[in-house]
Amino acid sequence: MAGLRPPAVAGSFYERRAEALLQSLQGCFLHELGPGRLPEADPHGPGRVRALVSPHAGYLYSGPAAAHGYAALAADGIPDSVVLLGPSHYTSDGGAALSLAEAWRTPLGDVPVDRELGKQLLASCDLLVADEATHASEHSLEVQVPFLQFLYGERVPSLVPICLRAHPWDEVEGLIGETQRLGEALANVIGARRVVVIASTDFSHQVPQQCAEQQDRLALEAILALDPGRLLRTVQERQISTCGPVA
Repeated sequence: MAGLRPPAVAGSFYERRAEALLQSLQGCFLHELGPGRLPEADPHGPGRVRALVSPHAGYLYSGPAAAHGYAALAADGIPDSVVLLGPSHYTSDGGAALSLAEAWRTPLGDVPVDRELGKQLLASCDLLVADEATHASEHSLEVQVPFLQFLYGERVPSLVPICLRAHPWDEVEGLIGETQRLGEALANVIGARRVVVIASTDFSHQVPQQCAEQQDRLALEAILALDPGRLLRTVQERQISTCGPVA
């Protein structure tokens, strides 16, 4: 069990120095493709947002897009914890790796891990294993953390980082079953707690805009229908270059 998970991609996916990182995050929100305003965390927000899909490319590429989701999250209130779900780019062991480090560090400081909630998840779903090695170099979850720090400052929610290790696409029906099992475990453990799930997922990669819009619309329709089977079958059958559809 690690005491602290240090940043792996500071200086590449986002700025290494705190001052520069804050300026970059401000730029994401004020960008012409972003919300156009800085977020304000409303402590009396309604708490209706239960889940968010957020990209995980470098801030230069996807930061303004991510800022839209985080602006909505800030206006909704301050959750107690955030479950981060993202794909692994470097391991292929299958299943899901849970971090039980005491905290995750970024240039903006340390964010505590909700180890109690994590341990409850670990006990309730055999797909999960405690594994810090999978998280050590992975960026898909890390790039979400500075956004949360920017929104909430000293009131930043604790984290439950879960990295979904590579899965065989030739067994899509089994994969659908695994996503449902993990989703049910999350729902049962979270219960009535004020917890937000952030799925770190990039959509179409390196295709013409018209193609990306057509392909991504199919995936988004499945997500909005809350149908994981339809989503994964659509991504497989249409060969959509989504990075992180399992999340």
